[in-house]
Amino acid sequence: MNNLVPNFHKSSQLQAGRLQEISTVPPAMFRLCHLARLHDHESYSRIDELWSNKHVLYVITSGQARLISDHGHLMVNSGSAVMRQAGTLLQHESKRGSLSPVQGIAIAFDPADNEQTLWPFGPPAAISSRVIIELVSDLVLACSQSKESGPFKPHALFYQLLDTLRDHAVHLAHEDHSWLDLVIAHIHEMVAYPLTREQLAREVNVSPEHFSREFKKHTGLTFVEYVTRLRIRIAQEHLLLVNPTLHELAQLTGYRDTFYLSRKFKQMVGYAPTLYRKMPKKIASLTYNYTASLLALGHIPHLGAVAGWMKEKMVEYGPDPFKQYSEHELISRVDLIADSRPDVILGYAPHSGMDKLRQIAPTILMPFEELDWQEQFIHLGRITGLEKKARALLDRYDTLQQEANRTLDQMMGERGSAVCIFMIGESGAYIYGHGWGRASHILYHSLGFTPPARMEKDGQLLTGYIHVPLEEIHLYAADHIFIDYARESSEQHAVDKLFAQESWNALSAVREGRLYEIEANMFYGFDPISVMEQLHHLMHKLTSHLSIH
Repeated sequence: MNNLVPNFHKSSQLQAGRLQEISTVPPAMFRLCHLARLHDHESYSRIDELWSNKHVLYVITSGQARLISDHGHLMVNSGSAVMRQAGTLLQHESKRGSLSPVQGIAIAFDPADNEQTLWPFGPPAAISSRVIIELVSDLVLACSQSKESGPFKPHALFYQLLDTLRDHAVHLAHEDHSWLDLVIAHIHEMVAYPLTREQLAREVNVSPEHFSREFKKHTGLTFVEYVTRLRIRIAQEHLLLVNPTLHELAQLTGYRDTFYLSRKFKQMVGYAPTLYRKMPKKIASLTYNYTASLLALGHIPHLGAVAGWMKEKMVEYGPDPFKQYSEHELISRVDLIADSRPDVILGYAPHSGMDKLRQIAPTILMPFEELDWQEQFIHLGRITGLEKKARALLDRYDTLQQEANRTLDQMMGERGSAVCIFMIGESGAYIYGHGWGRASHILYHSLGFTPPARMEKDGQLLTGYIHVPLEEIHLYAADHIFIDYARESSEQHAVDKLFAQESWNALSAVREGRLYEIEANMFYGFDPISVMEQLHHLMHKLTSHLSIH
C-alpha cells in the first residue's frame, strides 16, 4: 500500500499556521452580458445603437459586411470577427447591398470593474480564425442550453474566447506591417506606371535593404517577383474578358515594350498571350451561382461552391465530378483553392482576399448587384470559350419570356404589382429588389410587374434587399404576393402569427386568392437553368389562378 502513497517533497507541504508564497490572481476584467443573433445590416446598426455603452464582438456566420471605424475601412467576411470598444463607432457602410444577406452573432460585455480602463484587444481588425468561430458556436450553444451545461460553462468559454482574441491582438501589434500595407496598396493602384524598390522605400522612410527583407517575409515574393506576377495576372484577366491588343495590354500593365511583355507572360503562364485565350482552363468557382452557370454551359469546374439546392441537379454529372465545398469554406480557406492549382478563379466582388487569390491564379470578380445576371453569364461564356453557347441559352430564355408575356397579355392584360416574400421565422422576412435573383428579376424585368409602392419608396430595394419585421410585412403588399415560409413545426408559430394579423387578412391579394406559395430553394439560383424553372413555376401559379377566375 505504501507504494500508492504520493511522495510529496517536504518543502511543498503547508505547515500549520503558515501559508506558502501566494500568487495574486488578476482581477476579472470583463463580464458577459448579452448574445444576439443578427440577420442583416439593419440589425447590426440597431445593436450599435442599443449597446453603444458596451463592448461588442461581431462574428459573421454568412455574407460580408463593410465597416467603417475611426481607424479606417475594413471588410468582414463569413467566418471572421471584429471587436468594437464601448463608446466607439463601427458603422456599417450602406451605399451598396451586401453580397448576400449578412447573418451573424453579437456578443456584448461590460468591464467587471467600472474603473477598468485597460483595453487589451487593440483597434478594430478583421480576424479570420476557425478557433474563434468554434468557441463562439460553443458559447451560443452553452447559453441556449444553460440548464444542461450549468451556470459556469458560458463564462468559462467567454474567457477562453477573450484570451484567444487577445493573442491575435498581441500578434498583430508585434507584426506591424502598416507601411507594407500602404506599399502593397500603392503597387496595386499604380501598377500601370514605373515602380522601383528605391522609390517606394523612400516614400515609407525605410532603407531599400529593410524594404526587401520585410517585403519578402510578408508576401513570400521579392518586390520584382510580386510586381511581375501582378502585371501578368492583370494581363490574363483582360485576355479572359475582352480581346485587347498586345499594345493595349502593355499600357494596362506598365510594360513599355510588347516583346518584353510577351516574354514575361510566356515565362510565367507557359503560353504566349495570343494563345492563352484558346487554352483549356481549370476553373475554381467561389460562388453557388457561378458553379451552376458553368454547369449550364457544360463546363465542369475544377473546384466549386455547391449549394444544397444544386446537389439534386448534380446526379447527371456523375458522382463527385469535381471538388465541392460551401461558399463559407472557400471564403475562409484560401488554402483549399491554392491546393487545387486552378488556372482561373471566379467570384463576387468585392472580396477582401483579392490579393491572395491573385497570387494563386488570375481572378475575375463580378459585382452581381451591379451587373445584370445575363451580362454575368455572357462574361462566364467568354471566360470559358463558350460565349456562343451562353448567348444561345439566353436566346432560349428570351423566347420563353416572350411566350409567357403573350399568355399574360391574353389572360390579365395590365400586370399590376407583385412581390416575393421569403420568411425567416419570428424575426420577419427578406424582400429582394431587381438585381438580386430570388424571382424579383423575373417578375420585374421579364414579366413586367411593378414592385410594391413601399419598395419604390425605400429606393435601395431597386438593387438590394431588406429585412422586414413580421409586423411590417403587410406594408410591402402587392396585387400578387408570392411567399415562402418555414415548413418546420418549430417555426410554424411565426407563419400562424402573420396569417392571423388583421392587417394581413385585409390585403386584397389575400382576400381574392392572389397569394401563391413558393419554395425558397427553387428561387435561389440565377443561372439559366434555374431561371427557366423559376419562370415556369411563376407562370404556373399565375395561370392556374387566372384560369379559375
